[in-house]
Amino acid sequence: MTYGIVALNAIVFAYEALLPDEARAAMISRFATIPFDLTNGVRVTDGPPTVATLVTAQFLHASVPHIAFNMLFLAAFGPALEYAKGPFGFLAFYLFCGVAGAVAQVSIDPGSHVPEIGASGAIAGVLGAYIVRFPHAPSFLRIPAFVVIGLWAAVQFVHGFGSLAANVLSERGGGTAYFAHIGGFLAGVFGSAFRPATASVRHD
Repeated sequence: MTYGIVALNAIVFAYEALLPDEARAAMISRFATIPFDLTNGVRVTDGPPTVATLVTAQFLHASVPHIAFNMLFLAAFGPALEYAKGPFGFLAFYLFCGVAGAVAQVSIDPGSHVPEIGASGAIAGVLGAYIVRFPHAPSFLRIPAFVVIGLWAAVQFVHGFGSLAANVLSERGGGTAYFAHIGGFLAGVFGSAFRPATASVRHD
């Protein structure tokens, strides 16, 4: 399931990249999560129900680095969680964390018209669950997971609450939605904490 999610994201991104700019903008308008639209019940013509964009937006990405880093982290940390949860349990958990991340970002900036896209909230949830279940397992950098993921999480919280304190919630036109990361990460941490792992990680 992990690699199926990676493949689906790659296919959608390739399709996005092949579209003319105007068509790509229209696709994002239909399938991205737009906080103002979600909180005010606005529905884009020919688009899915606004609440469904909490899921569809998870499969859109803004650039090659955006999707590359998301899929790298998913491929590195997802398989162990999938082994523990089963493929469909992992898929449900992944989507739940993505939704939680989007809801967190929308809650912080409900009047924003900036489209929110990307799997970052879902990936953050995977990282949050991994650090709870397998804190001492070596990451792809051969450094314990709690160090790599802990440092990543610290950066998200510092930047997220720093932007909130500075009243700059996102850089319009392509900023990072830190509260999507924070919301997804916390969903992963608490969601995993209520169901301890019954399987261990297998290493080379």
